[in-house]
Amino acid sequence: MYVDRQAKVAPHHRFVTLHCDGCGAATNASYELRPVMVPAALVDNCFGLPLWLQTPCAGHTLWALNPRHLAYLKEFLQAGLRERHGTANASVVSRLPGWLKQAKHQGEALRAVKRLERLLLP
Repeated sequence: MYVDRQAKVAPHHRFVTLHCDGCGAATNASYELRPVMVPAALVDNCFGLPLWLQTPCAGHTLWALNPRHLAYLKEFLQAGLRERHGTANASVVSRLPGWLKQAKHQGEALRAVKRLERLLLP
């Protein structure tokens, strides 16, 4: 069975067409996406499921939403000079947790990123 997803009407209200590979039957169904708010939990905000990419690091948890997010964190941690530009909270870097931005955690955080990268290998 596979699902065709198409956004129609409002961005949070969607329709899907369900196809049965066995008999060829098809039916339409609708669903609504609602963010799941779980304070201080490492879950995705759509389905409320635990994040796959998370690992202990420096007494905290290093996490990434997807491979692109993980690559961004790795690039940030490998950067030698971190300059500030613009106003506070105007960049993605300004939103990273303070412990992750501390030089003393750089090595451990890079090792944690490598652990997460191994989870992505086939």
